[in-house]
Amino acid sequence: MPAMTMVFRVAEPSLLEGLKVGDKVQFAAMDANGVLTVTTIKVLR
Repeated sequence: MPAMTMVFRVAEPSLLEGLKVGDKVQFAAMDANGVLTVTTIKVLR
């Protein structure tokens, strides 16, 4: 599958604190009334 961009909302803006462009992450998202919403983020080291 070719590279693509997907849009997600975050449940809490604080989930994005400390993330930098290029970080490799693992995350969980849920469908909140038709909107993909990130609920957890883990930076992979």
